[in-house]
Amino acid sequence: MRKNVSEVIAWLDHQVKHPTQNWQHMCMSSARQAWGQAPWAPSARLAYARVPKNRLHRSLPKDVPAGAVCFGLLNTTYGHAWISAGNGMGYSVDYKRRGQIDKVPVNLPGWTKDPKVTWTDWSPFGDLPIHKPHH
Repeated sequence: MRKNVSEVIAWLDHQVKHPTQNWQHMCMSSARQAWGQAPWAPSARLAYARVPKNRLHRSLPKDVPAGAVCFGLLNTTYGHAWISAGNGMGYSVDYKRRGQIDKVPVNLPGWTKDPKVTWTDWSPFGDLPIHKPHH
C-alpha cells in the first residue's frame, strides 16, 4: 500500500500523462491501484457494499479529503469509484477521455446529480492514511 496521499496523487498524475494501461471501465482497479492495493472487489458497486456503513461519509465536494475513495452511480450495474484530489477535485477514469484517468471535479457533474460526494477512508487492508475534515 502507498504510504501517503502525496504518493497516491503522484501516481495518478503520472497515469494522466503516461498511462500504464487502458483504463476503460477499470474505475475500481484504478482507485485501488492508486493506493497500491491488491484486488478486493470486482466492481465499484461491490466494493461500496463491502465498506462498513459507519465508514461511508457524505460531504460537499470541497470537504472530501484528498486520497479518499469516492463512490457513485450506484444505480448502475457496476457503479463508479474514483479518488479525491482534495479541494473539490478528483481523478476518474472515462469521464473526460474514454480509457484514460483525468483530473476532474470530484462530484462528477453530468454523471452524478447529487451535490454531495460519498467517500471512505476504509479498505480491507487497513485504513487509508488521509486527513479527514473535522466537523
